[in-house]
Amino acid sequence: MRYAKGSVAVSVSRDVPALLQVRNSKFVTHEQLFEFMKSAGYEYSRKSFNWRVSRLLGSGLIAIPPGNHGRGGAVYSITTSGLLHLEDHGEFATVLNSKTEHRPHPVQVHHAIELSRIHLALVRSGVLAAWRSDVETASGNTISSTPLGKDYDAIVDVWNGDTLARFGLEYERTLKSARQYKKIRSALENPDHVGCVLYLGSGSEVVLHLVHEFAGTPKRLAFATAQAFRQQLLDTPVITGPHEPVTVFRNLLLGVF
Repeated sequence: MRYAKGSVAVSVSRDVPALLQVRNSKFVTHEQLFEFMKSAGYEYSRKSFNWRVSRLLGSGLIAIPPGNHGRGGAVYSITTSGLLHLEDHGEFATVLNSKTEHRPHPVQVHHAIELSRIHLALVRSGVLAAWRSDVETASGNTISSTPLGKDYDAIVDVWNGDTLARFGLEYERTLKSARQYKKIRSALENPDHVGCVLYLGSGSEVVLHLVHEFAGTPKRLAFATAQAFRQQLLDTPVITGPHEPVTVFRNLLLGVF
């Protein structure tokens, strides 16, 4: 049977995982998407992957957002058509679906790409057990009877030695207003089952500002730069408060899940 010109048959085993990764990442580079697919065992050949992405792009299931994002390669986002195909295969997200009016804006590209860099650093290290993106956590919060205190950028499960540990991950690329931080602080003070939150900043000035903004918050918080964490992961030296000694992040994860 021949397919109509311009149509595409979506592969459950190969296309759906790629579309799902693009949706959950919001924005992802070509290289990052290949590494995600390769590490999960969906792709092994660069040539095959390039063909698959070209096919998804040509059929309008993914798109390249406007603008030069300084990445030296393509950046992808999901389209309405891509979301429709995911929903046809049982992959629905309440916060990002085919009827969602306000999609991720291209201004979020750099934020999303840095989160994927962190995600992939954990994948390469072998310590990552699970990663739930902000699309997944926010969607879960909208339907849960016991939602999290806030929509984290990611909920991360890692192997800390032989023990599983969970933490909420937040990446702060630029600083927010005092009013916004007051609202975030209130959300962090709400009890939930995330015992530790790691705040990563784009630079040391952002990190120090966050430390002072959230000083005295009862939840276990840790602060470091994104670059330091990508390089050292669980062994990253972190700040826990304005007057607290620096400690190693993995120490804060002891007894946390």
